[in-house]
Amino acid sequence: MTQEKVRRRERSAPVGRNDDCPCGSGRKFKRCCREGAGRPAASPVAPSARPTPTGGPPPPAPGAADAIVPPLTLVLAFCSIVYELLLGQALSAFLGNTVLRYSVTMGLYLVSMGIGAMLAQARVLARPVVSLQIVELALTVLGAGAVLLLCVADAAGVPGPLFWLLAHGLIVSIGVLSGLEIPLLIELRSRHDPHAASGVLGVDYVGAFLGTVTFAFFFYPRLGLIPTTFVVAALNAAVGLSLGAFRRRVEPSVRPRHRRLLGVQAALLLVLVGCIVAAPSINEFSLDLYLDR
Repeated sequence: MTQEKVRRRERSAPVGRNDDCPCGSGRKFKRCCREGAGRPAASPVAPSARPTPTGGPPPPAPGAADAIVPPLTLVLAFCSIVYELLLGQALSAFLGNTVLRYSVTMGLYLVSMGIGAMLAQARVLARPVVSLQIVELALTVLGAGAVLLLCVADAAGVPGPLFWLLAHGLIVSIGVLSGLEIPLLIELRSRHDPHAASGVLGVDYVGAFLGTVTFAFFFYPRLGLIPTTFVVAALNAAVGLSLGAFRRRVEPSVRPRHRRLLGVQAALLLVLVGCIVAAPSINEFSLDLYLDR
């Protein structure tokens, strides 16, 4: 028996609260249809207007730019670990003791990433797009020139302690910048994804694994150190350029700076393409420096 029929029954012969419900459920009227009698039907709520489980407003729908955050994270983690492997291999060539060089390089890299993550305070996260552009620009320059700079320093006869400081300063710098990337990527993603941190970290670990495998089985044996630095730095520059997809997320007051950074990144990418083309000659030059020291 429907609620409408129950109402008709109530009007024709009033039903007491403790009487059996006229709908035939076997329950008392006060525990059954009386609870819903006279209650207005709930109005449908559009999915986009439904509150979140925490009671706050629903997150905005993801846009096209938000969809590229995971692949960007993968590429950046790939580049970051390859930079450190390049430095570890270069130091083992210049200073010997491969196990020691790789162990110190990876240890410094990890602690520097932690420092970089802690440096991502509110001022940095307030403008994630521009901040990430600056980080990528710095990583592109450092990554492209680190190994070549060590070759020149070694050939110039830089004293051992200064050479050690230069090499490990490069390791720490790249690690700090890589650590800054992760909170900024999370900030870009968390605009519509409340679980952005776990997703970004998961993709970051996968990218680091792919970088180690690619370095061991392709970059180092097939390309060599110097050409690899240019290829990986070009990938970094391409990521910096792709941040132009987030231009709508940039505050109007910093959009001119955003455009200038894109221009610098584009020019740097063109230079790196030229370096990749000239990589055999540059690689030969670096080998001559190493052998003539």
